[in-house]
Formats: sequence, structure tokens, C-alpha cells
Amino acid sequence: MNKQLKSAIFYHENKELNKAKNIYEEILKNKIGLEKKELEILYVNYANILFLEKSFEKSISYYKKALILNNLAPITYFNLGVAYLQLNILKEAIESFNKAITFRSDYLSAFVNLGVCYKRLENYELALQTYKKAALLNPNDIDVIFNYSNTLYNLDRFNEAIKGFKKVIFLDNTHYKAYYSLGIAYLNLGKYSDALFCYEKAIELKPDYADAHFAKSNILLLYGDYKRGFEEYEYRWEAKNELKKISYGIPTYDGEDLTNKSILIQQEQGFGDNIQFIRFLSLLLQKGAKKVYCAVKEELKIVFENSFEQVKFVSNNTTLENVDYFCSLITLAKVFDIRVNNLIINEPYLKPLIIKKEVLNKEFNYHIAFVWQGNKEHKNDKNRSVNIRYFKQLFKEFPNIAFYSLQLNEKENFSDYDNVFDYSNFISNFNDTAQIVERMNLIISIDSSLAHLCGALNKKTWLVLPFVPDFRWMIDTSISPWYSSLKLYRQDETKNYSKVFKKIKNDLQKEINKY
Repeated sequence: MNKQLKSAIFYHENKELNKAKNIYEEILKNKIGLEKKELEILYVNYANILFLEKSFEKSISYYKKALILNNLAPITYFNLGVAYLQLNILKEAIESFNKAITFRSDYLSAFVNLGVCYKRLENYELALQTYKKAALLNPNDIDVIFNYSNTLYNLDRFNEAIKGFKKVIFLDNTHYKAYYSLGIAYLNLGKYSDALFCYEKAIELKPDYADAHFAKSNILLLYGDYKRGFEEYEYRWEAKNELKKISYGIPTYDGEDLTNKSILIQQEQGFGDNIQFIRFLSLLLQKGAKKVYCAVKEELKIVFENSFEQVKFVSNNTTLENVDYFCSLITLAKVFDIRVNNLIINEPYLKPLIIKKEVLNKEFNYHIAFVWQGNKEHKNDKNRSVNIRYFKQLFKEFPNIAFYSLQLNEKENFSDYDNVFDYSNFISNFNDTAQIVERMNLIISIDSSLAHLCGALNKKTWLVLPFVPDFRWMIDTSISPWYSSLKLYRQDETKNYSKVFKKIKNDLQKEINKY
């Protein structure tokens, strides 16, 4: 073997990667005299170092060079697949793993990573089939069982997933990710105490496990333990989700006296979150703040400006100077030690700026606004949104009531109903929505920003909730500590909306009889 290459391999095997890499690069400048097998080793080893340095694109080019020399090398196909997977180039990753399996039918790691590719493509059935093949090779392989169980979870087969996660823990009782995943599965079955136990066990095994802390916060908040819940909720920034903490290079506010000070509050998450927590701006003014700025989305600015005249609402990209403190909006709940029994409501705390008035249909004496579909990008949309057919049953049952659709992101043809009117074209921001809502007798809404807006306006609202609700709606109660005008209609463990709407129909009949 070439002496230089032999020396590089020695350093490589002894983890002296910089020395090995330097020699590899020197050899690559002048490859004369290398045999085909030596050249293949050079390309593969150099690619492996590039991979470890996270230079995935460069590593791919050298794995490919190696495969030109030897296209029957399963491990090189596997490494190539993993590099593609790191870059989320899934089609090529799948092809590479399948090639590796073609040449080595018992390649367990290739099956596992192939399953990961299918999961990322949300082809869970194909992922499940792949993990089943892997399980035939080694039924007690922890990675196989864990990935298989997670795929069952993705398919809403929670009880089966729980059995799998328990098997992982039986084989390795330090597997903190299995405890976390087991907790998520229990949560979807409404087994909150079991879920909490699992999250706490995961944290015990890995104290800085942000995903488990964040998940734990949601259980605590569901239970109404706002003290610990909002403290744990701060882990949302480190947990694996789409939230990114913004830093302005100024001190973060933690309850200091604000006399002669200015503070910037940054909106976060969805419209509903902003409407729910905007109420706490008044507490900053009570702290003596000279100036309170709040960065919000444009759709909310008009109604917020009309409701909090002492606050300066700005856009997210506005440049501000001489600001003393910064705080994210939801963090104010922790800063002010908000509890279930000390929520600052002062309802209504929002009021629309009256710009125009849409004329309601005067043929009807009772008017109901409704929405049935949430943001389809929301991770829990499939549970919280409702099939429009349930509302259509109400339209038929109550022909003497006028129903007004405020649905913005989903169009539906209501031409078969003389008592249903689409008012979405009147809406360009939340002030427009608020003006319409103010004129309604009742609003029926899924868990969406409309429900929060109606609560902030103190309008009578019936809120349709999935079996496992968002933290703010708590459990085992038909009322909300956040909004006194809301009545909560919950799915039971059957996760059936038919029962929910049967109750709504009966209550609506009573409402009409009183009216």
C-alpha cells in the first residue's frame, strides 16, 4: 500500500483526524501511483472526515467518486445516504439506502435510516413496513423498536406505540427520548398524569431536555398550575419547534420597576396567543413605564391601538432607540406570576375602532357567526378543526336563525341555505372581524383566533374543543378563567364531534326559546 496512504489511515484509525485529513489532501493533489482499491479507500476515508466536519455536500462528491471505482460497496452507499439525509435530500437518500440493502439484505442501519426518510416524507405506512423488515433482522434492536413505535404514534395508533416505548424502556431504562415519546402518546389518550410522570422521568435522566420541559409545561398549565407551568413554558425557545427567540441586545425584563423606563414587548406565535396575552400590557403601565412599545402583526394593529391608547404598537421590523428592556409577550405571564385566580381581565379589554358597519340580514332576529377550520399549518389542526357538515346540520335545524361565516382560509358553497351568509369578504384585519362580532347574538367557533377575539370583546361564544385541548382551556371545565363569556364544549374520549354538536343543538334551542 502507498506509504502516505498507510500513514493517513494510521492517524485516521487513531482519531487524529486533522493529521489524516492533511495527508489525504496532499495525496489528492497527486494521485499517481495509487491502485484502484487504494484510490477508493482514499475517497471514502476523506469523505468520512468531511462528513464529521458537517461538510456534507463535499463528502457526497467523494462518496460518489468512490462508487465509480466500486459500485458494489454497500457501506459507501449507506454513508452517501446518510449524507443526503443530513441535507434532507430525501429522494437521493432513499435511492442510496435501497442500493445498500440490495447488496446487503441484512443491513439493519440502512433499513432504520430508510424508515427515517419515509417518516420525513410523512409516508408513515411505508416507514412502518420498513421498520417491520428491520425488526425481522433484530427484534430487540432499540433503534428499530423506538422508530417503529414513533411511526405508530404518527399513525394515531397510540396504544400500540405505548407498548413499543415501554419495550424500549425495558431494554434501556435510561432512554430519555422513549420516556418523552411515551408521555406524548399518553397525552393523546388524555392520560395527563401518566404523561406528566413520563416527562418528569425524561427530565430526571436528562435535566436540560428542553422538549420534555416544554411538554411538561403544557400539562401543568392544563392542570391550572400556572406558577410552575409558565416557568417551564420558557423552554419553548430551546425545544424542537418553529419558535425562535428574538434578541435585541438589551436587558430582558423580569419584573423590575419601570419608572422612567421604556420597554419593548415582542409578539409571538399565533394571532390567538397575541389576543390572549395582550391584556398584560396594562400591568407594565402600572409598573410606571414611561413608554411601552409592542411589536405586533399588521392584522392586529388597529384593534390593539384602539384598545391600548397608551401603548405604541409597531411592526416587527421597526427600529427603536433608547429602549431599556425587552420581553416576549407570553413571558409576561411568568414575570407577573399570573395564576388562575388572579388573571387580569377587565372585560372587555378589546374594543374595535368603528369604521364601517355591515348590514345584518333584517329578516332574522337572531344572528350567529361561526368558523369551522383553523390554520392548516397548525400541528394540531386535524383535531381542532371540524367538518363543515356539523354546522350544516345546525343550518337545517334552525332555518329562522341567520348564520354568518367568518372563515377566511376555506371557502364553502352555502347556496343551498337561505339563512347562511359568507361575510369573509368584509374582513381584511381583526378590527373588521371585531366589528362584525359585536353585532352578533352568539359566536360558535373552533379553537382559533376568533374565539380569543370574542372572549376579549366579552361576546357570548361557544367554543368547540378536541378531546385533548390546548393548555389554555384546562380540563374538566365548561368555563374559561381567561374569558368569562366563553362556554366550552369538549369531545369525550370517543373523540366524536357528533356528541358535541348534539349538545350545541339542544343548548341552542334553549337559547332561542329564551330570546
